[in-house]
Amino acid sequence: MSEQTRKIVLPAYLMRRCEAFRIVKGDETSYLLRDKLLGRTHDFDAQQFFILEALPGVESMEKLQSVFKDRFDQPLKPSTVDELFRSLVERKLLDEAALSHPLLAPYARDLFDVVDGKPVAKPTEPVVEPELPQELAEPAVPRPVAGQKIVLPAYLVRRVKAYRNETPAGNVYYISDDLHDRTFSFEPWQFFVLEVLPGCETLEKLQSVFQDRFGHAVTREELEMLFASLADRKLFDASALKHPLLKPFALRTFEVVDGKAVQKSQVDRLSADASPAPAAVPAVAAAPVKELPAGVRDVAGLDTEATSRMWPLFDPRPLLKVMVPVLSPLRYLAYALPVLVIMALMLIGKFGDLLVKDLHDLHGRRSLIEHVLFVLFTLNLGATIVMACIAHSYKAAVERFCITLYVGFIPRFVNRIVGGERFTRKQLMALHGGNLMFRVFVFSAAVIAWYNTRDLQGSSHDFVLALVLTAGASLVLETGNPLMKGSAYFLLAAYLNEPHLRGKAYKALMNKMKAGVYQQADSTVLSIYALLFITYAFALVAFVTFGLGQWLMGHLALGGSAVILTVGLLAFLFWRNYVNLKKFGDAYERAVQFEMWRKRTLLDKGAAEGEVKTEKPSYWRRAALLCVFAAMFIPYPYEATGTFSLYPTRKQVLSTDTPGLVEEVFFDGGESVKQGTVLARLATQDQQALIKVSDAQIEEQKAVIADLKARPRPEEVRLAEQALEVARSREKFSREKAPRLEKLFRVGAVTMEEYEAARKDHETDQMQVNEKLAALALAKTGSTKEQIAAAEAKLVSLQEQRGAHVAKLDRTLLRMPFDGNILTLHLKDRTNSYLDKGQPFVSVEYTGTITAELEVAESDVQYVKTDSVIRIRPAAYFDREFVGKVATIDRNVTAKSFGNVVKVLATVENPDGLLKTGMTGEGKVAGPTMPVWQAFSQALLRFLRVQAWSWLP
Repeated sequence: MSEQTRKIVLPAYLMRRCEAFRIVKGDETSYLLRDKLLGRTHDFDAQQFFILEALPGVESMEKLQSVFKDRFDQPLKPSTVDELFRSLVERKLLDEAALSHPLLAPYARDLFDVVDGKPVAKPTEPVVEPELPQELAEPAVPRPVAGQKIVLPAYLVRRVKAYRNETPAGNVYYISDDLHDRTFSFEPWQFFVLEVLPGCETLEKLQSVFQDRFGHAVTREELEMLFASLADRKLFDASALKHPLLKPFALRTFEVVDGKAVQKSQVDRLSADASPAPAAVPAVAAAPVKELPAGVRDVAGLDTEATSRMWPLFDPRPLLKVMVPVLSPLRYLAYALPVLVIMALMLIGKFGDLLVKDLHDLHGRRSLIEHVLFVLFTLNLGATIVMACIAHSYKAAVERFCITLYVGFIPRFVNRIVGGERFTRKQLMALHGGNLMFRVFVFSAAVIAWYNTRDLQGSSHDFVLALVLTAGASLVLETGNPLMKGSAYFLLAAYLNEPHLRGKAYKALMNKMKAGVYQQADSTVLSIYALLFITYAFALVAFVTFGLGQWLMGHLALGGSAVILTVGLLAFLFWRNYVNLKKFGDAYERAVQFEMWRKRTLLDKGAAEGEVKTEKPSYWRRAALLCVFAAMFIPYPYEATGTFSLYPTRKQVLSTDTPGLVEEVFFDGGESVKQGTVLARLATQDQQALIKVSDAQIEEQKAVIADLKARPRPEEVRLAEQALEVARSREKFSREKAPRLEKLFRVGAVTMEEYEAARKDHETDQMQVNEKLAALALAKTGSTKEQIAAAEAKLVSLQEQRGAHVAKLDRTLLRMPFDGNILTLHLKDRTNSYLDKGQPFVSVEYTGTITAELEVAESDVQYVKTDSVIRIRPAAYFDREFVGKVATIDRNVTAKSFGNVVKVLATVENPDGLLKTGMTGEGKVAGPTMPVWQAFSQALLRFLRVQAWSWLP
């Protein structure tokens, strides 16, 4: 048989000479019956085989239709059932037990007649059946021997061989008697009894071992019936006479029948002694508890014992029937998951401090109840839907969408899935892996969304941040933690095919501590795992209790009552963890009790006993290793990497020293403007008035200079001469008047005052004459060079003053100083506002060539040189690469939270203006060429040559 074919339990009411197989090809499952006696095969689809399996539990067509509806979510037509049963009759596959089933009896009568109260098969004609498929083409044997060969239990004849066959319903054991060409089947409990007989000399000890293994008792009658059946089949050898429990059955007694000695039947003897008579076929009073496969055991919704506290909400099957085909293409997102995880981890590594700060702020704004409800209706709801879709796609019946309480008080959605034990190991791994991958996908996508929405600081940012917190906590504390019973644990259990992983690890740890006897569980790895999950469980309990205590004392302010409640909860949780751990160990101990008697020698398929299977050397593996080794020496261009920020090459803030009212603004901001373009204009009335005054003063001064340069003029000379003559006439008159009044004063004709007044008038007239003489001399001389130079200097001063006023007038027009961009926005809103002296009005920048500030790790700065080529990829243009050159390397080392960096300034041409100020991204600086092994081992080499070197004395 191929790896896709597996032998399964034969449905009831079919001939025991047949074997059943399940064939899985991709997403399709089919079933096949092989008639070993006649060498024929019969094909069945999944629905037909389900009807055959369900027949023992249904007695009417209505019940069969109801069961079929629940399983396949579609109606079952009676004509379909009739066609199936008629095909079974035509193929002669029904046995005599079919006469007792109400639905099969009408069809089975075509195969059997009742003679003297017993079913007798009718004569049959050979029927030609199709050939056996290639994967099942093995020699037909007249006995159902299949599976792995195991060690034959003691006290049985050496001519027989023992086999174990693994089926979905459990293990089935066979004893093959090649001498008599017979095969005998045994249930697991019966074979276990045969295996442990060498160590059990009394009935009490045998019952105790059985109790430890299966969790229920076995009666004396059941054991005696088993031994009697073995004796009647002549399977005991001479060594059975030495065992106290087997000796009564190994002794052979005879009776005479028709003159011949016939061995007495031990089963008939027991039946005759018993009252009432037991059944002739040995059977246990209570069937052993069915062992659930790994990945189903203890899983909420799959294991009935783990889902006792569930409150059903609705039947999701009609909804799943519509959702699964629609959501099925989303499974291809699994191929993008590694990329998302790598991106998320890189963001966390670089911006972990910012993420922790944001999470801390979010935690302070949200209460515990809000977190619980958010998890319930986002992450938990989505994961439950994903698992329901996966289970439905594998044809499992998702009967109910329920709600349960996790850890006794946290609400969680869960699916109730029927038929989970029929899942293959691959399907169980897909079921639990789907839940785990969904949560990892949500966490990674939320981290990336957080990074891209951090500047928004709105409801969307809080939503993705809450997803980061809840998904991350779920992966660390439960779902993704193999130390807790979550998807990661059940995935690991299914992968290892170990349903008692925790119990096995716990027993291994106990054996290490107590030197126990179950050596199968004595593993160092298992012991370490047990120690880890025990420590983690108790640490988690302590952490939760501590947080709850702080909440009770801080938010509710319960005081001493909070301490009592916290201590009580702590004690309860510790006790519950202890009980669960003990239960794990007890469950596993029952599962592996006396495993020393159950070691089996397994034979590989295709190898006979005594042969050693050898493997051919794999040259492909050696060739691949050689190629990898050669690739390590390929030249590799090493590049120093780092995060960059963009800055403009030129940036300026425009202002004015002329305060005034902003009359007009020609741009609103954000535009690209050429050099010299007027951006805004201030009020100019005052400056224009000052310019006019300066113009008048300049004209006046020019006239003065012209007048000075035109001297001496004849008119002025004549005027000076005439003024001198007048002055002299007045001086002559006053000179003659003074002596006359002196004489009259002496005779007393005039007063003293009159005489003094006449004398003073003469002196004044004398001074006027001197002045007019000087003025005449000056008029004849003309203007001096000094006078002309002073007048001209004053003119220049007035012109400079006017130029200052004109410059101020020009500065009332705010112009673009260079070709570039306007950074300030909403400039037109400042129209009619007052701009004070030195007050900034607009910021402009030049980005034709932009500066990239790259933070290179201190360890890589040795590879960075001036004029080295730098390649940058901004986050905004992740699909485009910009090239520049290193201009400056900072001489200082800057300390960052993630390590020391050196800032490298590079110029990058930006003719299209795509690069904006403040953009960030990743950049690479071209370095030397080195072998691949050296390029990818820089961290290790640095550690060895720095840290390890420092340790040497």
